[in-house]
Amino acid sequence: MKKKFTIAAVGDLAPLRSVTDCQPAVNKVWDLLRNADLSIANLELPLTNSEVRVDKAITLKASPSIAPSLMEAGIDAVTVANNHALDFGATGLLETMEVLKASGVHAVGGGINMEAASQPLFMEINGMRVAILGFCSALPTGYAAGTNRPGIAPIRAHARFYIDNMTLDEQPGISPWVETTVNQGDLEYACNIVESAKKESDFVIVNMHWGIPNGWCAAFQGPLADYQQPLGHALIDAGADIILGHHPHVIHGIEKYKHGLIAYSLGNFLFHSMGEDHEMKLTVAYPPYKVDSLETGEAREAVVVELEMENNRLVSVRLLPIHLNSKGEPEFLNPEASERVLKRLEQQSLTLGLPISVEKQVGSFYL
Repeated sequence: MKKKFTIAAVGDLAPLRSVTDCQPAVNKVWDLLRNADLSIANLELPLTNSEVRVDKAITLKASPSIAPSLMEAGIDAVTVANNHALDFGATGLLETMEVLKASGVHAVGGGINMEAASQPLFMEINGMRVAILGFCSALPTGYAAGTNRPGIAPIRAHARFYIDNMTLDEQPGISPWVETTVNQGDLEYACNIVESAKKESDFVIVNMHWGIPNGWCAAFQGPLADYQQPLGHALIDAGADIILGHHPHVIHGIEKYKHGLIAYSLGNFLFHSMGEDHEMKLTVAYPPYKVDSLETGEAREAVVVELEMENNRLVSVRLLPIHLNSKGEPEFLNPEASERVLKRLEQQSLTLGLPISVEKQVGSFYL
């Protein structure tokens, strides 16, 4: 007897109100998640009543009362390992974990200490055992969990700035070339967790909050930071079967590496603050960052990744394009727009060695 199940994976989810109070076109997207055996998202904000805001340029939060609507919409599990999880302190993070649990939504990537934050979630689905983990490389100061400190599961990256004097003389004001490497201690810790999870499960999913937000990276350097591909490969080598990436707020390419897949960024799935009735405001006056690239153009387009498992093996992957409507909620794209989004994903994936085919508004590739 064949053992089958489907996974629906989406990117950044930042609700400010119930997600089930939506238009029919939006509900079609939620139906896809409800019909999957397992649906996973990155919860991009804490659900908390805390008013203790940390000192950073952009802080996000929503009411804990919307947590039940996530379960009703079809979200089974979320990662909280991201750069907004502690925007309202450890209290905000722990409250988020509590209200999600009470609502029937599983959460990974955060906790009372490092051990709890990096603990895998194990789920039995149609006779298969799945492990889900969450890690973050986009780490504001103090957000990483410690031995006796609440926080999120970290895989830190270190940055060095290379000043090209010859080009700087020719192009005054040019951005420096940024070199990044992963912290080896964090990498070894994470890989040990993944290796142990693989021994206890049939399939391992790692959520990675990493990379550079759209518009915040010099175009000449490409969409991926130096550390991402080596980190992704190391996690696959340790036993991960698929890596689901987010944080850049736009789609990035997909790579097939050995037995595993790395989706570097799935893009924005739902962002109520990107609705026409909201305006993003920075909490700092200087530097005067321009943040339009986080909310407009490509930032309003993403993909839902639908994976089909059979007998402990990934047998198919479908890429379904969506866009955020005027309320910041997801809708499936029309044929012309779908082709444009999938073409962009295809071009980025080709640079990583993976050709993607497009047919009837859906992207796919050979495994």
